[in-house]
Amino acid sequence: MANIRKSFNFRNGVQVDNDNFIVDPNGLVGIGTSIPTESLDLIGNVKISGFTTTTTLSVGQTSNFYSDVKVGSVNIDANSGVITATKFVGDASGLQNIVAVTITGWVAGVGLHTFRSIGIGTTNPEYHLQIGENPASGVGVGITDGGIVASGVITATTFVGGLAGTATTATKLENSRDFSVSGDVLSQTISFDGTSNVALGVTLSGSFSASTSGIITANTFSGIVTSTDGTFDDLRINKDAGASLVVTSTTNSSVSIGESVGAGNSSAQLLYVPGTGRLDINNYDVGGVSINLHEGTGAGTTESFNVNYDNTAQFEVTYDGKVGVNRGGAVLTNNLEVGGTAYISGNSEIVGTLQVGTGVNQVTLGDGSALPVSDSQNFNILSGISTFNELHVQDIQVGAGITVSSSLYAGNKVGVGTTSDSSFVVGDNDPIFQVFGTAYSTEGFISNELLGITTDTQGSLRSDPRTIPSDLGSTIPSLEYGNFQVDSGAASFISNNFLIVPTVGVTTVGFGSTNLGVISKYHHPDYGSQEEYMSSVGVNTYFARSILDVGTASTSMNSYFIPPSLTETQINVVSNLWQNPSGFGTITSKKVTPNGLVPGGLLYNSTRDKIQVRNTASSFRNLSPIVAMGWVSSDGIISAVRSYGFDTSSNIKSGSSDNYEYTWTFETQQPDTNYFVMVNHQGGSSSSFKIGLAYTETVTSFKSAMQDSANDKKNSPHSVVVMRVS
Repeated sequence: MANIRKSFNFRNGVQVDNDNFIVDPNGLVGIGTSIPTESLDLIGNVKISGFTTTTTLSVGQTSNFYSDVKVGSVNIDANSGVITATKFVGDASGLQNIVAVTITGWVAGVGLHTFRSIGIGTTNPEYHLQIGENPASGVGVGITDGGIVASGVITATTFVGGLAGTATTATKLENSRDFSVSGDVLSQTISFDGTSNVALGVTLSGSFSASTSGIITANTFSGIVTSTDGTFDDLRINKDAGASLVVTSTTNSSVSIGESVGAGNSSAQLLYVPGTGRLDINNYDVGGVSINLHEGTGAGTTESFNVNYDNTAQFEVTYDGKVGVNRGGAVLTNNLEVGGTAYISGNSEIVGTLQVGTGVNQVTLGDGSALPVSDSQNFNILSGISTFNELHVQDIQVGAGITVSSSLYAGNKVGVGTTSDSSFVVGDNDPIFQVFGTAYSTEGFISNELLGITTDTQGSLRSDPRTIPSDLGSTIPSLEYGNFQVDSGAASFISNNFLIVPTVGVTTVGFGSTNLGVISKYHHPDYGSQEEYMSSVGVNTYFARSILDVGTASTSMNSYFIPPSLTETQINVVSNLWQNPSGFGTITSKKVTPNGLVPGGLLYNSTRDKIQVRNTASSFRNLSPIVAMGWVSSDGIISAVRSYGFDTSSNIKSGSSDNYEYTWTFETQQPDTNYFVMVNHQGGSSSSFKIGLAYTETVTSFKSAMQDSANDKKNSPHSVVVMRVS
């Protein structure tokens, strides 16, 4: 068939075996694959004997070439691995085995130079040019910034320029120099050229001032002796008359003693600060300050240590250990006496008795044993009132009643009806306040986190009993019993109003003013785009699947839902509460439903035994689509079937002998919407009907006509059914 011209057109592609060769409907060709993703998708090896031309070549994995590779003038030899090119441009810092090329590189121009240090015989030059080791620590020579440092001897035929150094031998200075002494010590000027020794004879001037860091020794000092930064081995003032040591300064004045100079750590200091007028005694070491009374061995009465103000003792310590505070020079007879009030911010320990007050107001604590008061101590105060501004008690037991007229605070557990915390529950919540018995509050109880009634013996609230794996957390609903729980055999909620709302309300438009309505923030436009969460209520189910989910049922119980039940008369009253001028429930109805019955309202009509839904703002209709039913008897009189939907008193028959029309009037006006009317008659060849709108544009009635002159079926019985379809 090679000589036969052939043309094939496959609209939906072509396939050879499973994946040998395929062309899909999009024109993609696959070899070795049944799902090509490119114009040519090939799995396996490719052998091409001719040239291959491509605009862009992209290799996703390793590419092997088994002969030389040429790219323009660049050649890569497959056998030797040598790359030949006319020029290399780029960073060569990663190249290895490159000889005589530094990181910075040599610069060729007028001569050869580099911007880095050069080392000869060393791999770590520390000078711009270094031969051998660092001459400062080893054998070598270093040159930096024009300076030469050598560890050995420098030998030269000639030195030109200034030469500074130390000569090993010299007999005479080239230029002689003069020696002279001035100031408090005077001497003749003597010339010195290095040929002989120099002897200076000195004398003290008349204005001599011994300002020196050395030691001055003399048998006697007369007059004022000053030393700016100097020291004295010993300083003694010995006079027949009164002697004094005066330290003056325009700023702080101090006297320092000890091993350290000034105010060191091994010293003490007596400091006067003229700015504050305060005298400080500072011990810079870790020791204390000790004042010893009668340190010597002399006889006599030892006086006290006193801190006085205006010559009156404010603080006194006697030699035998008595302390007085604000006692005004009184003779101390007790170990501690305080004249006035005392304040103790920490704990106090009294071993022995504690007496407060005198006479009939005296209170004595303790019987000689250590505080707190022993069990044998008895308080028997039959009259009077004990008033405490603040009383801290670690443990207290009251056998009779206790009354607190102000605030009462407890820093730890509180138990009512028990004498210890041994019976406290230790559940998950671990309460620290427990009442063993019944508790009653006259005003209420408000909790910020938890409020519940539980049958758990350890007082724990209920939580999800499951352990949900982390990889299923996004698909399994969580069970949250909440912070308000009632876990009991039966529970009752007695209230005129019970709300279940998702959030605290925010103001919105409504109820006669701009912001007198209340709405959940999830539905308020001012709070931006967010999920419109609503409260869900589940009964007999642990996961509410809708706003109201009754959950499971049981054949052993009355498993059905009972809506509000009202008679026909009661429904008429309820339907018009919102527009009644007065009466019970009218005010509330006008507040919450100012526009009448709410669409979707549901109730049970006990008179008709029907579930009814809101029809208009002031009426209900059957949940069934049937609005009304009626029938005409053989005598041509309209009769209402069970009084269902039609007003019998207004139904009339009219028309000529050949064409009777029957008017069907509804008990209540129907909304202007779509209806389906079905007329069924016995006999006759035709029937017609029509829906007529009242002048108020609400459906009030319609007419049916039965006409058959030949067979006189004008009065044949027929029935009418009206159904609402939208």
